[in-house]
Amino acid sequence: MEISYFIIKDEPVKHYIERIGMNHRLLKDIKLKGDILLNHQHITIRSKIHKGDLLTIVFPKEVNHLMPIEMDLHIVYEDDYLLVIDKQAGICSIPVNHHQNDTLANGLSDYYSKHHIDSQIHLVNRLDKETKGLMIVAKSRYVHDLMNHTHIERIYRAHVAGEVDAGTVNLPILSVDHSMKRIISDQGKPSITHYKKMGEYVYFKLETGRTHQIRVHMASIGHPLIGDPLYGDGQGEFDLESRSVSFIHPITHQMISLSKKG
Repeated sequence: MEISYFIIKDEPVKHYIERIGMNHRLLKDIKLKGDILLNHQHITIRSKIHKGDLLTIVFPKEVNHLMPIEMDLHIVYEDDYLLVIDKQAGICSIPVNHHQNDTLANGLSDYYSKHHIDSQIHLVNRLDKETKGLMIVAKSRYVHDLMNHTHIERIYRAHVAGEVDAGTVNLPILSVDHSMKRIISDQGKPSITHYKKMGEYVYFKLETGRTHQIRVHMASIGHPLIGDPLYGDGQGEFDLESRSVSFIHPITHQMISLSKKG
């Protein structure tokens, strides 16, 4: 992958590259295995750029070692830098102990191979195996790094036990060693979930993206998600779904808003 930038002011190349969010480790890899071009000519990091120049960063090819498995991917958005997939329930996002070669990442590996995308699999947001809906995938390490510093507005919905109206849960979530289950603990990471009942569903807006965040937070206030075997009684159909994602594209700087219908 390569990205070109039109320069609007004079400055050292190193300053410009740092300003666009490229970390030192990636910059080192670019110097060793990629290239930096100024008006299509090779330059070093010590060079200067000037207003009107065209700076091109040639990123190293990434080697993907995941086994490719043909899968019916429901792609709802794609450009040179990102994919958004409507993930189905029952599929793990990445390989885990009992699912090594039948995950969404394996399906993406096959897609990348067929479409000549030289990248590892970079999931911007992961969904639990039984959670369905919109997931963002970065097509390069650099774009993934940028997306980690991009605010993403995420809306989910599900059925919950009991009656709720609207509110916010602001409780820290802790990952316990050797356990899939998360707990509420003062030693945990800050976590904020807004919820609101609309029709038959409860909708959730996340300010943070902790593993099992909605499930842990709703159980903590006595309203676990219906069908949740970890934080509820497991009775009924678990139907947590990522309904929409909105963010400023880290390369094009355009607003991307995607929502599921129905």
